[in-house]
Amino acid sequence: MTNSHRVFLDICLPEGQPQVRFHEYMQGLPGPEGTVVPVVYDSRKPKRAKVGVRAELDYGFELGSVLLLGAGGLVLIGIGAVLCLIGALM
Repeated sequence: MTNSHRVFLDICLPEGQPQVRFHEYMQGLPGPEGTVVPVVYDSRKPKRAKVGVRAELDYGFELGSVLLLGAGGLVLIGIGAVLCLIGALM
């Protein structure tokens, strides 16, 4: 990526939980080292953490991909079911 910085972020979790670090490409640095920024974090998928608050994040591209692949999967399941019925009747 041109004109972007690879910023490594450490997530502060409650005591006893393992340290989590992820990186994000940003146009500008959020501030000097040690600057606290809001992060949306899911412990099941730590590499998908994103800087920002949940309301500001745009998942439009991901949602479109999920819907497209999900619809394709449903179509294939339907075709498979029809082929099974045709095979059972013959």
